[in-house]
Amino acid sequence: MAESDNAVRKNAAYPYSSGGWGSLRAVTGALIHEKVPLKVSTVLLKQNKPEGFACVSCSWAKPADPHTFEFCESGAKATAWDLTAKRMTPQFFELHTVTELCAWHDHDLEDAGRLTAPLRYDAATDKYMSVSWEEAFEDIGRELRTFDPKRVAFYASGRASLETSYMYQLFARMYGTNNLPDSSNMCHESTSVGLKEAIGAGVGTVRLEDFEKTDLMFFFGQNVGTNSPRMLHPVQEARKRGVPIITFNPLREPGLLKFSNPQSPVEMMTPAHTLISTQYHQVKTGGDTAALLGICKIVIDADDRARERGEPRKLDVEFIETHTVGFEAFANYVRAASWSEIERVSGLPRADLEAAAAEYMRANAVMAITAWASRSTGRASRTCACYAICSFCAAMSASQARGRRRCAGIRTCRVNARWASPRSPNSRRSTSLQASSDSSRLARKA
Repeated sequence: MAESDNAVRKNAAYPYSSGGWGSLRAVTGALIHEKVPLKVSTVLLKQNKPEGFACVSCSWAKPADPHTFEFCESGAKATAWDLTAKRMTPQFFELHTVTELCAWHDHDLEDAGRLTAPLRYDAATDKYMSVSWEEAFEDIGRELRTFDPKRVAFYASGRASLETSYMYQLFARMYGTNNLPDSSNMCHESTSVGLKEAIGAGVGTVRLEDFEKTDLMFFFGQNVGTNSPRMLHPVQEARKRGVPIITFNPLREPGLLKFSNPQSPVEMMTPAHTLISTQYHQVKTGGDTAALLGICKIVIDADDRARERGEPRKLDVEFIETHTVGFEAFANYVRAASWSEIERVSGLPRADLEAAAAEYMRANAVMAITAWASRSTGRASRTCACYAICSFCAAMSASQARGRRRCAGIRTCRVNARWASPRSPNSRRSTSLQASSDSSRLARKA
């Protein structure tokens, strides 16, 4: 096959359901590739269990009643990489200079295996030299004692386990610093800032039990099949109850199209699968704020007409008056928005947004699931998209959840770049819709 044909084949859309035999083959292949013995691989049975350990792939919560196999393809792969039998011994570094290794692909460096000893760089030979643990700890301690703790940053990785992250931040604070940047700062910061200013908390307000109560879900830029695959179980249960799912995403994500449950014998032995998205709108990259504006415009226009006719309101007026500020300014901005501009920026026709808004107005317990903002919009104004999502939710007392990832999980262990001081209510943005975090739980419309 020609190289161009290979490129086409590798980039073709995945034609099958997410999950199913594809996931099983991928997990088996990862365990074989990492040379994980069958006996060792049984540790997967303890993954995400109350008596076991938390997955390092994402931060989806441990359920109260776990499945027999409470791990997904991504989680099993991450555990396989940790359990790999491959090793990078001191002899490996005797054969390769750092300059040579810098030219290696990241995948090849990962595939070489795990380190077996502490290493120190030797500039004279341009190689890493092994040292004892005692020597390594002494060197680290000696260096740290020469610095002002306030000028030292302890960088954290989203690939670290929660247990490791907790101990790491204790070490940093024992040393005397709160400087704990992590790999999520580039992607989570916009939602952490936007959510805190909009609802008073930097995380979503959805709980696991809310999936059992919702009657409509929105997905904005979040790929459940990759970001938090175990979420597909409650999402599948919701679809079986007839809950509509409306997705806004520039990409056709397999996890948001259809799902075959690997733990269902029927779905594994037959072509049976669950359709996930009942509406799938391929919004322009960076156009989700405009799409939200269009939906809000339709809802507010419908509410204005209902008020004029003396009919039941479309908005949750009691919730808005009790738990939000700045609504009228927001509503006037929405009313003034032009449809031509909304369609141009979102890349969606008005009819698509009207279909989504119709479901929104029929529902009583809406859940909005978003990505960490780097995925929910491609623009620099990612925090603005967060404000829009919160305003969209609060208009009808809906609940919102930020897509979970290990980067978010380590923040629950107090790995933060800085501690934000409490803000006065008067310092908040007066034109954005505000909802108190304890009041933005799933609620029925008035």
